[in-house]
Amino acid sequence: MQLSLERSEMEEKAAPLFDRVTKPIEKALEIAGLTLDDINQVELLGGGIRTPKVTEILEETFKGKELGVHLNGDEAMCFGSAFIGSNNTMSFKVASVMLTQNPDYEIRMTIEPMDSADALSEEDQRAEGADDEDIIKYTQDIRLFNNTDYMGKSKGLTMLYNKNMRVKFYKGQLGSEAPTEELELLDTFELDDLKEQHESAIKQAEA
Repeated sequence: MQLSLERSEMEEKAAPLFDRVTKPIEKALEIAGLTLDDINQVELLGGGIRTPKVTEILEETFKGKELGVHLNGDEAMCFGSAFIGSNNTMSFKVASVMLTQNPDYEIRMTIEPMDSADALSEEDQRAEGADDEDIIKYTQDIRLFNNTDYMGKSKGLTMLYNKNMRVKFYKGQLGSEAPTEELELLDTFELDDLKEQHESAIKQAEA
């Protein structure tokens, strides 16, 4: 099939795609806390820069800054993707290349007793005679990962509870103070044997 298509017609039909060109730039600047005036050099990667309209949009966005094309854009993208993939698997052994990818979202974790009657406040525990060092926070909302963490990073948490607990993980926007009800629920875990383990440990200690 042969088809003649004027550039102006192509750009008109592809307008929704061209509107997306600057979105990653705006997002990267927002996350970094920078403005375009803080950028001194620009290096273009990827095959999309061969499209004149894309180059035109970038030139307008960067306000006359030189758009560097010193690298083979396609190869650079492929190599970068390959190294990121190799850093996240044990199936390949390559030279260590320190690449980090920071998420543009955060993960929050909530902890609460499975039985609401077990959610004793600090005041309630003191009223029952608990010392300050023995006070337990039964209900917690923890910001577990944010954009300063890298993809694949793991964290270990020590939880000393004598009640059965429910743990939920949420995905939210960076810095969001929205209640968890408004966030995307990723998963829920129920630790339903903590109470039994605690009672068993006490019996063994007393034996």
